Amino acid sequence: MLLKIVLIFAIAAKGPAYCIGKRQKVVCFLDPKEGQGRGHFKEWYYDKRAGRCSQFVFGDADGSPDENRFKSESECNALCRGEVPGLCFEAVKPNTKTRNSKKWTYKSSSGQCVEIQWNGAVTVGKNIFDSRHDCEQKCKIPDLGPCGKSVTIQYYCRQTDDQWYFYDNKTDSCRLMEPYECPNGGGNAFPYFYRCNQRCGRFIKDKCKMPIQNMTTCATLEPRFGYNQDTKMCEEFLGCDDGGNSFPTAKQCWETCTKKSAKSLCGTSRH
Repeated sequence: MLLKIVLIFAIAAKGPAYCIGKRQKVVCFLDPKEGQGRGHFKEWYYDKRAGRCSQFVFGDADGSPDENRFKSESECNALCRGEVPGLCFEAVKPNTKTRNSKKWTYKSSSGQCVEIQWNGAVTVGKNIFDSRHDCEQKCKIPDLGPCGKSVTIQYYCRQTDDQWYFYDNKTDSCRLMEPYECPNGGGNAFPYFYRCNQRCGRFIKDKCKMPIQNMTTCATLEPRFGYNQDTKMCEEFLGCDDGGNSFPTAKQCWETCTKKSAKSLCGTSRH
């Protein structure tokens, strides 16, 4: 009896163990629970609206296996983004000190394959590819998910009273469907423009053309700057570095989006 009590105490003291093999993927589609506590514990959850794992501030020190909560980003990716090979999430540090061959690596945070200098070491099983095509086939296409689905082209759509937005890979932007473009059930159809950008904006190369909005539920809000195409100015707002039209400084926003030196910094604030 004493041994049993000791074992129970030892298990309780360790707290809940998140065993990926025993958890069900359904937790990935739940909203994160902030908890009843007043703590400030940064962990990870799967953001179903953005299709990625993001940090979230939980009030309780521990969660439970039936919650959308993970100790690390890799644990979250393993359960909730299993369609993307694990190597695609690996960060690769390029070697710029010596002459190396050009390779490609996938940056999941921006949804892009980027060229790097590689030192010639073994690339098998690593986030290193000989060509952009190989990189996109292995990592980007699976990561696109519903954003990679095409719309149905037909003469008449049944959803005549609804406006739908979708990510157009040809224009690399979210846009309104034409009357002859119809949702096909593949997931690349959104009732709101900001929802389309929230889910698929990570794959848009020119962030300056995107609306100023937070792509995720930011764990910590801080002053950021986004480029407003209408006013041609950089505007301050509260957000985080989550892959959208968001820059840490007005100077970087201005120089990135206007290709000019930072003589004029920011416009009006947006909070």
